Amino acid sequence: MLDPPTPLIRSTPPAAPYPIDALGPILAPATRAIAEIVQVPAALASNSVLATAALAAQSHADVQTLGGLRPLSLFVLTIAQSGDRKTAADDVALRPVREHTKHLHAEYTKSILEWEIGQESLKFNRSKARKDAESGDAYADAIKKIAATPKPRAPWLICSEPTAEGLMRSLADGQYGQGIYTDEGGQFLGGHAMSEDAELRSIAMLSKAWQGAPLDRVRATDREHIILYGRRLSMHLLVQPDVANRMLGKPLYRSQGFLARWLITAPDSLAGTRLHDPTRPDPCDDPRIEKFWDAVAALLNRSASEDAEHGGLNPPVLTLSPEARALLVAAYNETETAQARNGELVAIREWASKSAEQACRIAGILTLIADPDAHLVTVEAMTGALTVMQFHLGEYARLIGSADVPEHILRAARLLEWIKEKRLRTLTPRKVMQYGPGGIRHGSAAKEALRALAEHGWLSTEDGKTYRVHPATFATEETV
Repeated sequence: MLDPPTPLIRSTPPAAPYPIDALGPILAPATRAIAEIVQVPAALASNSVLATAALAAQSHADVQTLGGLRPLSLFVLTIAQSGDRKTAADDVALRPVREHTKHLHAEYTKSILEWEIGQESLKFNRSKARKDAESGDAYADAIKKIAATPKPRAPWLICSEPTAEGLMRSLADGQYGQGIYTDEGGQFLGGHAMSEDAELRSIAMLSKAWQGAPLDRVRATDREHIILYGRRLSMHLLVQPDVANRMLGKPLYRSQGFLARWLITAPDSLAGTRLHDPTRPDPCDDPRIEKFWDAVAALLNRSASEDAEHGGLNPPVLTLSPEARALLVAAYNETETAQARNGELVAIREWASKSAEQACRIAGILTLIADPDAHLVTVEAMTGALTVMQFHLGEYARLIGSADVPEHILRAARLLEWIKEKRLRTLTPRKVMQYGPGGIRHGSAAKEALRALAEHGWLSTEDGKTYRVHPATFATEETV
């Protein structure tokens, strides 16, 4: 009797329940409503709601942390299969953002026309001043009296697939607080910004934006040197598992601290349980969602404090109440202790070391979404934020361990799926190279994938030319 094959990749532990109540009186009911109406996991709904709230709040305050002031910006990653209604949930959450963007566009269309007319008037007045001036000094004095009107800022608020250069331009000319929000996160992660030539530059820039640091770009070709102060950037990428695994398993992203900036979740799919209910209301008719939309719109429509000297935002500070700070310090110390050698968090030290800061950002968002005039983070907001942070700490540990898989094993897993799909009982390296899945059709990759499957018992061969498929391949739903 043949020995059973061993899995190529260890299975991911099940996701923990999402702590919805921790999101507070506005975000928690909205999360429940979206989860119920759209029929998506609570963690998926909560990520869409929290990411939308971050986009609205980030321009209006920085938050006090144990390490100094930090933005309210969040980087959020939601992992779900195709058909899990990622787009539907995100569309509901982002509705006030889309409406605000349309309003910005309408206002910009009017103001840019007025500005262009003003530019023509400016040229005329300067030309006339030059003709009338009796000396260079007189001309200089006249020019000072002809005020130039600042160019209106473009209505760029969210984008889906920018390059590093494109994002710099967007933040230079568009709104001071922006977001990269897309339900096709694979296009961003697989696009030019994250290509092999550009990814180090891109993740460095995105990490600086998450930190709220000045952003700079230097180009020798056109002698351009731009420094942007007071910009804010939040992100929400919704991606499928195979794309996420390539991101989560990339050593560069961990070593550079890029992954440690993300709130990640991969909830179990609800497919097969989403039966139609004709009594289920439309999202527009649910008061829980309407209250959330109103809170987001109130922040988006609110004038942000700007830095007159350097440009960009100059947001006020949300300070921690003494009770909130004491709670944060206790959580920080507990997490720090767990990062020691042989501690339970040593394997994910990069995320654990930022967990207190993540909690402060979340607490600040929960505070502002409930009261845009607030100046103090309460102990209630910090309690909820620390609970949400603990959930994402667990998700990071759960998912990073499963994603840290060598590339040749991932190729072997794709080959095994192809074998099952084609119901093959035997195969050869030549057949794999001719008809196999993409990325495995050249000689070394095909042979390496076949060897990995043989080492794990899914294939067997006597001559290295013809491989027999283990019968268990078709008797189990275990694919890898």
